[in-house]
Amino acid sequence: MALGDQLRANRKRIGLSQGEVATQLNITRQSISKWETGKGYPDLDNLVLLSEIYNVSIDELLKEDERNKNCIVGNSHDAIFMANHKIESKTEKYKEIKRDDSLLLMILAIVSCAIPPLGIIIPLLLYKKITTTDRFPKLLKFVCICCCLLSLYNSLLLANSWIFHYGDSSVEIIE
Repeated sequence: MALGDQLRANRKRIGLSQGEVATQLNITRQSISKWETGKGYPDLDNLVLLSEIYNVSIDELLKEDERNKNCIVGNSHDAIFMANHKIESKTEKYKEIKRDDSLLLMILAIVSCAIPPLGIIIPLLLYKKITTTDRFPKLLKFVCICCCLLSLYNSLLLANSWIFHYGDSSVEIIE
């Protein structure tokens, strides 16, 4: 006798409807119907509760249907495997986000533009620190190069005004 037939026979034996069993298990009536017609199988927790409701052992419910027993155990193993996989993937994603310092590097490169002499050196050092694990490696490299060039230009303007006194005016008194 298949698991669905066992479930139906035991439910009818104690005189419960599908809805009453579903209420006791906190599931829908359609789930009970699906199990009894063989279109699905209860998980291990529900199987234990069903055996308590029907006052039979789990072995008796699964008797003569080893394939169903393996399906139920397999389903619970699959559920555990999927849950572990989700946890591992979220942990890895969190570690990647935690390790990713691309935003900090970008802000540091942009702020270094305000200090002309250091603004040439800092972006070059940051350029070396950029790895492929950063979130935006190409954008970071572009920002570092642009900041370096901008700081170089600003440094040249600053040096030009210091050396040649560019922009100074002199007043000559004519008599």
